[in-house]
Amino acid sequence: MGMTRKDGQASIGEVKEKVPKLEVGVSGDKMTAYLTVKDMPPEQVLAEKSVTGLLAEKGVTNGLCLDNIRRYCAGKNYSKPLVCAKGTQPEDEGEAKLIYLFRTDQKGLPVKRADGTVDYRNLDIVQNVKKGDVLCRIIPPPPGKDGEDVYGKPVSFRKCRLPVFPRGLHTLVSQDRMELSAAIDGCIDYRKNILNVNETFVVKGDVDNSSGNINFIGTVIVRGDVLEGFSVKAGGDISVYGMVEGATLQAAGNITVASGINGLSGGSISAGGNIESKYIQNATVRCGGDLYADVLMNSKVKAKQSVIMRGRKASIMGGDCCAGKQVYAKNIGTINNLKTDLVIDSQELYSAITGTSASKNQIDSLNREISKESAKQRSLRGQLDSAKRQSMQSKNSAKETSLMKSLLQRIRVSEKAVESYQRQISTLQKAPVSSVADFNVIGLKIIFAGTKITIGNCSITLNSNYNNTKFYIEKGQVISGPLLPSDEKML
Repeated sequence: MGMTRKDGQASIGEVKEKVPKLEVGVSGDKMTAYLTVKDMPPEQVLAEKSVTGLLAEKGVTNGLCLDNIRRYCAGKNYSKPLVCAKGTQPEDEGEAKLIYLFRTDQKGLPVKRADGTVDYRNLDIVQNVKKGDVLCRIIPPPPGKDGEDVYGKPVSFRKCRLPVFPRGLHTLVSQDRMELSAAIDGCIDYRKNILNVNETFVVKGDVDNSSGNINFIGTVIVRGDVLEGFSVKAGGDISVYGMVEGATLQAAGNITVASGINGLSGGSISAGGNIESKYIQNATVRCGGDLYADVLMNSKVKAKQSVIMRGRKASIMGGDCCAGKQVYAKNIGTINNLKTDLVIDSQELYSAITGTSASKNQIDSLNREISKESAKQRSLRGQLDSAKRQSMQSKNSAKETSLMKSLLQRIRVSEKAVESYQRQISTLQKAPVSSVADFNVIGLKIIFAGTKITIGNCSITLNSNYNNTKFYIEKGQVISGPLLPSDEKML
């Protein structure tokens, strides 16, 4: 046993007091710091300052668990490690969402009427879109937030993975990659994460209860028939591989029906361009171009240009037929004198009758527009000269400079308008002038008695059959004449 001297100094051989060993460990992700105490004498108390000082010495400055340290030091149970610091965990981004701005099931649903009933013929199966319409949109995730480890260094949050847009034709991803839009006018075609915008809508079978009515801004192809009571409307062309029975067809472009049209006294066909069908029976037909068929029977037809029968029969049998320029067929009327009315009526016809070109009024109108633009240019150039003078006299000419730029731009726009009008006049002046004889009814084989022919304000009802004859207007009456070789080349 060591001895103690009277002056309180430890004598030689006295045992020294043990010093505890403090160690700081940090987890692999640097988000947790641990304190381990070794060789602590039973009666000795660990000071808080010793712990915080050691942490500071080791660089552990963030997320100190001061309450844990205080309780640990006061509890005197140093056999277990102490969690003495915790970093701030990052807040990861939430989940982004991909939303579809169209129906993805591709199944038509009956349209509900105003009175609450359901229209099972309008299934709304076609989803039309315009160029630029947004088809899909990504909803950004809730923002994330960086954390800090126990050393105070930032810990980046985890970004979410953005959804992937469906692939397909005629779609366009926005610059920020958050929207998918239509690159053209068309209809939605979505199957198994493939999204196309099609310029043509194809009905693989019939237009019936399974498809409902079709209304599309582009071209429609029907590989079957269009059945009674249903309609097909198109902003482009309509092509029907089968037949049309008691249905409504309406197209901004052309209509082609492979087998034929039977209106069943209720169907109607309307086209901005030409209409072509093998036969047309008991139907109401209007077109902005020419009408072509092999047989036209008991129908009401109005064509802005010509009605041309071509094929094996090339016949018009009964009904009312009005054309802007010409009616052409092998056979017109029937042997039993079925009422058949043919009319040639158009503005071009009256212009030819009066000896004035149909384009004269258009040219006069364009010349008036040129006069207006010329007067506008004179006024603008006067204002421009005034602005130039003001600019020379003014010290601060920014306002006058801006005005001059605006005036010059308006002058250029007016000059371009005049150039456009002059090009249109040149085109109209070069257009061939129609003769009255160009507006006619031609029966290549026979026009039966009972047929009524009206050209302009003049008409004639045939009392006998006419063979290989052309009817046209001359000296205020409808007259007949022989066919020319040029008249026979159309069939």
